[in-house]
Amino acid sequence: MRKNINWLVLHTYPGQVMLQTWLTSQGVERRSSSKYVDNGLLKRLDTGVYYRTGKEPSWVDAVHCLQMQWNDQVHVAGLTSLSLQGNTHYLALKSENIWLNLPPRIYLPKWLDKVPDVKWYSTTNSRLNCDQRVFLKDITVSSLQLKCSYPELAAYEIANNVPGLIDFIHADELFQSLISLNPKKLQLILSASNAIKTNRIFMFLANRNNHPWFGRLKGADIKIGTGTRQIEIGGRLDKEYQITVPAKLVRNAKENEHY
Repeated sequence: MRKNINWLVLHTYPGQVMLQTWLTSQGVERRSSSKYVDNGLLKRLDTGVYYRTGKEPSWVDAVHCLQMQWNDQVHVAGLTSLSLQGNTHYLALKSENIWLNLPPRIYLPKWLDKVPDVKWYSTTNSRLNCDQRVFLKDITVSSLQLKCSYPELAAYEIANNVPGLIDFIHADELFQSLISLNPKKLQLILSASNAIKTNRIFMFLANRNNHPWFGRLKGADIKIGTGTRQIEIGGRLDKEYQITVPAKLVRNAKENEHY
């Protein structure tokens, strides 16, 4: 018991979220965890989930736990990743609204809802046929390293979630700030994407904002399919990419059909 207490004090920090499965792998059995709750060293967040007392766990503590103890394929995605890297020209979201990308058919655990003042948004890049790990980087947030998408993948994740998690206008405002994306990384991502709707939205937003990197993309290698797709209900049809978008985003709105 004393050895376990010393280990917890030395190797964990106040506010750290710990799964019992991880504690067990470190030699702290469930019975010991319950005793540490009784003596005030740990607090139970949910069944089989604890945190070190001394500080309320933050979203950063929760994500660090997910990545280190639950599933190492989880990464901070889209809007959150861009914000952490300063790729927005205004505060695009509150830090308590967190985008996480998960592998297909994996769902966020319910205990995350017990983390105070956080709203979670989950997404998946299920139709991106490449090793996404090469487009991830470690970012230090509140002294912890979190695995996050590079701006190029984050931009793709923005397009992939229009209009479900983010509306077209907000996505366009974000793309305005993405001046320095790497066209080689973008090409690898877009060429590996089988998500026709996402590819069209990305190319529309990229074309509309006309950053230097857009001219270096090889459109012929990007799957955009055929036929029209309704994205924005009541929007205008962009004739080049055959998707409906908000009227204010169409350069020649009067010449485009209303949907």
